Amino acid sequence: MKGTYRWWGKGDIEASLGVFFDGFSKILSGTGILLFVFGLPAEIVLGKVVPGIGLAIFAGNLWYFYEAWALAKKEGRQDVTAQPFGIGSSQLTGWLYLIMGPVYWQTGDGELAFQIGLAASLLGGVVEILGGYMGRWIVRVVPHSALMGNMASSALVWLSFVGIAMVFDKPVYALLPFCLVVIDYLGKADKRFRKIPTGVVAIVLGSAIAWATGYLTPQNFVSAFSGLGFYPPTFCGGDILRGISGIVPFLPVIIPLQINNFLSTLQGIESAKAAGDCYPERRCMVMDGVSTMLGALFGNPFPTTVYFGHPGWKELGARAGFTVVNGVAYLAICLTGLTGVLMALIPTEVVMVLLIFVGFSVTASTFQTLDRGHVTVVLLSLVPILFQYIQTLISSAVQAAGTTVEAITAAQFGEFSVPIQGIQCLGNGAFLSSLLLAGLLACVLEKRYFSAAGFGGALAFCSFIGMIHAPEVALFPLESLPFGLVYLAVAALLVGKGMFSCEGGRKLSGGL
Repeated sequence: MKGTYRWWGKGDIEASLGVFFDGFSKILSGTGILLFVFGLPAEIVLGKVVPGIGLAIFAGNLWYFYEAWALAKKEGRQDVTAQPFGIGSSQLTGWLYLIMGPVYWQTGDGELAFQIGLAASLLGGVVEILGGYMGRWIVRVVPHSALMGNMASSALVWLSFVGIAMVFDKPVYALLPFCLVVIDYLGKADKRFRKIPTGVVAIVLGSAIAWATGYLTPQNFVSAFSGLGFYPPTFCGGDILRGISGIVPFLPVIIPLQINNFLSTLQGIESAKAAGDCYPERRCMVMDGVSTMLGALFGNPFPTTVYFGHPGWKELGARAGFTVVNGVAYLAICLTGLTGVLMALIPTEVVMVLLIFVGFSVTASTFQTLDRGHVTVVLLSLVPILFQYIQTLISSAVQAAGTTVEAITAAQFGEFSVPIQGIQCLGNGAFLSSLLLAGLLACVLEKRYFSAAGFGGALAFCSFIGMIHAPEVALFPLESLPFGLVYLAVAALLVGKGMFSCEGGRKLSGGL
């Protein structure tokens, strides 16, 4: 490399805008949900969560700038592109709807929901760090279709389904932006317009309609400026200690979500390698966990990760300057209270249209890269996660009616053809059961019956300790005990099939 690494390239402006709007749309939608859907106090969301997000993303972007600089120096190249970094979509929605939301709906205590979210994120960071040492082993053991199917199903349900419901709830200003995204991003209507930033146009158009129709008002916008100031990150060690005692019921959510998270980082590293930038795998995965833990310690409950998209930004000529721009922009906005101003300027439902696209995009790319024979693996992985969404909707609906699911008997639900026990059993620990069931089916399709039996044994073990099909982690819970016994029988059946197949194979080879 002649001279020092010139870290600003011709594509860094496009990369700065693209990565910023992709990432900050998640922040706006997440803070909007915390404030207006869950009703958490503004002093928690804007005073603790948002500054913690700014610190975590600033630190992570600086790290990936350093990685690009070190790689350029090591290989003597100028065309090194940094890894895009931020908060993952599935982690954001998983923490919102499967951890913090349920705690708040059950207790009405926003501070407790925040504390348990922080503790869960800190533990999630540990899982990410372990992924730096276990990631390759998991990739070898778990079939690719099961891993990708679990990720695609989560994205489809918790990004696309949730987002579409929000859009159609506010169609006056959110439906047209949604249609624009469908036409230009999903439909790829005309390649001549591919450089027009449809996402930005959709957000501007939806916001303009919301202002014109009175959904957003000057009074609220002006009052948002009263929240401007300096909000330094707050050390939240005490909050985490108070939240740790409440995270056990959420282990079936935290562990599979974070496995998906560090596998996403692994996939991002692989895509960068294919594009010519070979980053140190373990170090990147460990640093993702470190940035997640740093964020949790200072108020951010949402895990961080490497984003997809490195090859695209590299093709545009981006280097590492966009990481600096994004890190500084996040820090400036999150520490000054400007997030509240942006939320008064842009409606949450309009921003959600970008996350809807992300969910569809992840799912479509999964189907495109899988063998056709494994499509059923993805469909099977979708079932538990879809029922988890249904479980969440039912719980929210009955609480809106002034009661709880526990206060209504199964017979009462049955009178209206709602199989509540089945929905609850499928919904509890859905991320983990989705992954294990998909792994079992994938191994069967590949005629690897002993490996399939291993997944059956894992399903049985998780049932026996309440990680799946039970409302909480416990030893031999009554709700999931029958499932564990059935899964053991399935594992034994698969062992028998494996032995029979081996015996048949030996006879065939002997005959030949």
